[in-house]
Amino acid sequence: MLLANPGRSVEDQAVYARRGITERALANAASTDGMPMHYLDPALGLETTPGGRWWRRTLGGLRSLGYTYGQLAARVLAVQFHGYHAEAWKPLPITLPSQRHGFRLVRKAIERDAVIVLTRASAQWLVAVPQLADHRHLLRTNSTRNPALSDRNLSHEGWEKVRRALR
Repeated sequence: MLLANPGRSVEDQAVYARRGITERALANAASTDGMPMHYLDPALGLETTPGGRWWRRTLGGLRSLGYTYGQLAARVLAVQFHGYHAEAWKPLPITLPSQRHGFRLVRKAIERDAVIVLTRASAQWLVAVPQLADHRHLLRTNSTRNPALSDRNLSHEGWEKVRRALR
C-alpha cells in the first residue's frame, strides 16, 4: 500500500512518549522487509490513538474478509512516500535516505509480483519507482482522498486481487 505521508495530530507526542512505541516505529522504518504495523498490533494498545483509528478505518473493509487487525498488521505493508508526520502533503525538494529505503521496498514488492495499491502521491511514486507503471498488479483506489481498502474503493477486479493476495 503506497501512501504520501502520515498525518499529524496533537496527540502524537503523547503516543510516541509511551514506552517502546518510538523504538518499534524506528525498527519498522528500518526493517529490510517490513514488519507488523505497530498501530494495528493489539499488544501495543494503540487502537484509540489517531494513527490506530486511521489504520482501522483505512483497513476496515478488509475485516469483511474475516481478518483481525492483528492479522492485517502482518499482511499489509504500507510505504509512505516520506514517513514524516505533517499536517498536509507536500513533496520535498530532495530525496531523503529514508525515501530511498521505501523505494527499495517497493521495487522488492514488484520483483516478487506483489499486489500494490497506489493510494496517494501517484505522480511522485511513478517518478521515484518507474517500474510501477508497468507492474501488472498495480491497483489504484477510486478516490485519492480516501485510501481505504474496500470493495467500494477498488474496482471489482482490484478487490479480488487484494482478497487473493491476503490468503
